Amino acid sequence: METMKVKRISGIAKAVGIALCVAGVVMTALYRGSYIHPLNLHGSSGRHTSPTHQKAALPKTTWIKGTLFMITSNITWALWLVLQGMLLKEYTSKLLFTTLECLFGTFQSLFVAIAFERDSSKWKLQWDMGLLAILYSGFVVTGVCFYLQTFCVEKKGPVFSAIFTPLNIVFTMICSSVFLGEMISVGSILGGLLMVGGLYGVLWGKNKERALCQVSIEEGKAAHAGEGSNMA
Repeated sequence: METMKVKRISGIAKAVGIALCVAGVVMTALYRGSYIHPLNLHGSSGRHTSPTHQKAALPKTTWIKGTLFMITSNITWALWLVLQGMLLKEYTSKLLFTTLECLFGTFQSLFVAIAFERDSSKWKLQWDMGLLAILYSGFVVTGVCFYLQTFCVEKKGPVFSAIFTPLNIVFTMICSSVFLGEMISVGSILGGLLMVGGLYGVLWGKNKERALCQVSIEEGKAAHAGEGSNMA
């Protein structure tokens, strides 16, 4: 879906940007370092959770399983974005496309939930924050975000939308510190900076290629117009 001409500065920028994104994700997952005081807005709940306790609360097997699940999730999500770009060329109704996407996603989630959660009491809805979280996830995270994602894929292509995916880790890290009071490690901050730098490199390279392509098109039109006037 994306060409990289390594002999041009734009291709080098995109290659380096992708490498920085991967390095940032790896650093966030594997390197910790010292921990920084949380930016909690609702008290000091995170201050009583030491880094040692946080590490002990996550067994190594759970960490490995979570990493594998995240890798699988991102690979399948990237493949879906590529397939979505192909489908939108033939099926231009974004609203109906989003509706079908949410419908099939609901069926898949239902089957997975039934397989892993057999306790009927967990399926009961209560008038609490859990219900608000479900409504927000259904209407905003699923409905609105899926439609905006489809719009971006149609306008800019799947690569433009997929390259922003690593920023989910950065936003999650910031929100968990601000709203939940969780401690942030130096490795997470450095990984986030690498991912942001990689994102900028890829977008800069794509913009440079788009500008060069536009110049080539204009030169071709000018040359074609000149040939037409000479023939006349």
